[in-house]
Amino acid sequence: MKQQLLLAVSAVFFSSSAFANGGFEPNPKACVNVGKEINRVSTEMKVAKSGIQKSWLKRQLGALESKRSHCSTKGFSTR
Repeated sequence: MKQQLLLAVSAVFFSSSAFANGGFEPNPKACVNVGKEINRVSTEMKVAKSGIQKSWLKRQLGALESKRSHCSTKGFSTR
Protein backbone atom coordinates (compact mmCIF):
# COMPACT_ATOMS: atom_id res chain seq x y z
CA MET A 1 0.00 0.00 0.00
CA LYS A 2 2.80 2.42 0.91
CA GLN A 3 4.60 1.69 -2.36
CA GLN A 4 1.46 2.34 -4.38
CA LEU A 5 0.92 5.69 -2.64
CA LEU A 6 4.54 6.67 -3.17
CA LEU A 7 4.33 5.67 -6.83
CA ALA A 8 1.12 7.65 -7.35
CA VAL A 9 2.50 10.76 -5.63
CA SER A 10 5.72 10.50 -7.63
CA ALA A 11 3.85 10.21 -10.91
CA VAL A 12 1.71 13.26 -10.14
CA PHE A 13 4.73 15.22 -8.95
CA PHE A 14 6.84 14.53 -12.02
CA SER A 15 4.02 15.27 -14.44
CA SER A 16 3.08 18.45 -12.53
CA SER A 17 6.61 19.78 -12.35
CA ALA A 18 7.25 18.99 -16.01
CA PHE A 19 4.09 20.86 -16.98
CA ALA A 20 4.69 23.75 -14.59
CA ASN A 21 8.30 24.34 -15.57
CA GLY A 22 8.11 23.73 -19.29
CA GLY A 23 5.51 24.93 -21.71
CA PHE A 24 3.73 27.45 -19.48
CA GLU A 25 2.86 30.46 -21.55
CA PRO A 26 1.23 33.26 -19.52
CA ASN A 27 -2.14 34.44 -20.80
CA PRO A 28 -5.16 36.00 -19.06
CA LYS A 29 -7.04 32.70 -18.81
CA ALA A 30 -4.08 30.72 -17.41
CA CYS A 31 -3.22 33.43 -14.86
CA VAL A 32 -6.66 34.29 -13.52
CA ASN A 33 -6.78 31.91 -10.51
CA VAL A 34 -3.10 31.43 -9.70
CA GLY A 35 -3.40 33.54 -6.53
CA LYS A 36 -6.39 31.53 -5.29
CA GLU A 37 -4.56 28.28 -6.00
CA ILE A 38 -1.51 29.50 -4.05
CA ASN A 39 -3.76 30.25 -1.06
CA ARG A 40 -5.41 26.82 -1.31
CA VAL A 41 -2.09 24.95 -1.49
CA SER A 42 -0.63 27.02 1.37
CA THR A 43 -3.62 26.17 3.58
CA GLU A 44 -3.38 22.48 2.63
CA MET A 45 0.33 22.47 3.45
CA LYS A 46 -0.33 23.86 6.94
CA VAL A 47 -2.71 21.00 7.82
CA ALA A 48 -0.93 18.17 5.99
CA LYS A 49 0.32 15.42 8.28
CA SER A 50 2.32 13.28 5.86
CA GLY A 51 5.89 14.28 5.05
CA ILE A 52 5.43 13.08 1.48
CA GLN A 53 2.32 15.19 1.07
CA LYS A 54 4.03 18.26 2.57
CA SER A 55 6.98 17.81 0.24
CA TRP A 56 4.73 17.50 -2.80
CA LEU A 57 2.68 20.54 -1.78
CA LYS A 58 5.85 22.58 -1.22
CA ARG A 59 7.01 21.80 -4.75
CA GLN A 60 3.56 22.58 -6.12
CA LEU A 61 3.62 25.90 -4.26
CA GLY A 62 6.99 26.70 -5.81
CA ALA A 63 5.65 25.98 -9.29
CA LEU A 64 2.61 28.17 -8.64
CA GLU A 65 4.77 31.02 -7.38
CA SER A 66 6.84 30.72 -10.54
CA LYS A 67 3.63 30.91 -12.60
CA ARG A 68 2.55 34.00 -10.65
CA SER A 69 5.90 35.62 -11.35
CA HIS A 70 5.63 34.89 -15.09
CA CYS A 71 2.08 36.21 -15.14
CA SER A 72 3.06 39.41 -13.33
CA THR A 73 5.99 39.94 -15.69
CA LYS A 74 3.59 39.79 -18.63
CA GLY A 75 1.12 42.11 -16.87
CA PHE A 76 -1.69 39.59 -16.29
CA SER A 77 -3.76 39.53 -13.11
CA THR A 78 -3.43 36.46 -10.87
CA ARG A 79 -6.58 37.01 -8.81
